[in-house]
Amino acid sequence: MDSGVGGLTVLREIVKILPNESYIFVGDQANLPYGQKSPETVRKLTKRIADYMLKQNVKMFVIACNTSTAASLDYLKKILPIPVIGVIAPGAESAVAATNNNKIGVIATNGTVNSGVYQRIIKSLDPKSDVYSLGCPDFVTIVEHGDAGSELAREKVSHQLAYFHDKPIDTLVLGCTHFPVLETEIKDAVNSGINLIDPGISTAKNVADYLRSHHQMRDSSQSPQIKSFFTTGNQNEFTKIADQLLGKRITADHLSLGKEDVIS
Repeated sequence: MDSGVGGLTVLREIVKILPNESYIFVGDQANLPYGQKSPETVRKLTKRIADYMLKQNVKMFVIACNTSTAASLDYLKKILPIPVIGVIAPGAESAVAATNNNKIGVIATNGTVNSGVYQRIIKSLDPKSDVYSLGCPDFVTIVEHGDAGSELAREKVSHQLAYFHDKPIDTLVLGCTHFPVLETEIKDAVNSGINLIDPGISTAKNVADYLRSHHQMRDSSQSPQIKSFFTTGNQNEFTKIADQLLGKRITADHLSLGKEDVIS
């Protein structure tokens, strides 16, 4: 699940490693953006999606949203009867492995930055690390509106990431699953040679490692394979961006999670 379409960047990486699995993806566009909401609200929104997923008899719940991971992962791990995997710890681990000077930047939503979870995990893995975090909520809007690659996107990304020009980072975590869609703009805006970390890649490896070690891999002979996409928002807006991210045409259905999709 994700707050919108950004989590499809994680799904894309998981499918590369696990092409035989069945997938259900829910983008909660009716409640976008999560990054401006309280942790309690994000937790409630995420649990509603988790409850829906359980009714579909899924074997694993992947929170493909950094804001939701920060607010909900520990809580859902305690109450759900299935494994729950988030995107923050895998991204933090990849950043620590990639840095050479222990100076790591993190760009994310305000909710993720304010949680301090990336800094805590990175510091727990390497106490010598310095972490420089920046909230970039406008990047989510750019991606959700399909403006990646535009002059507007380049200008906004360049302006926001000027913050890092005097910071000694050699590694930058794309701490929102929408942000890999802006990888070209981000590369152009930061100093050359900086490692860009996409947590979706390491999250996909964690998913595969868990299923393999617990003997839960789906056999290719099993049928039927399911790939379903849902949005709580506008189906046409969702599929327009999803087609670009996944490189193929998909069909998305509208999902109503109750009488009120929007929770303030």
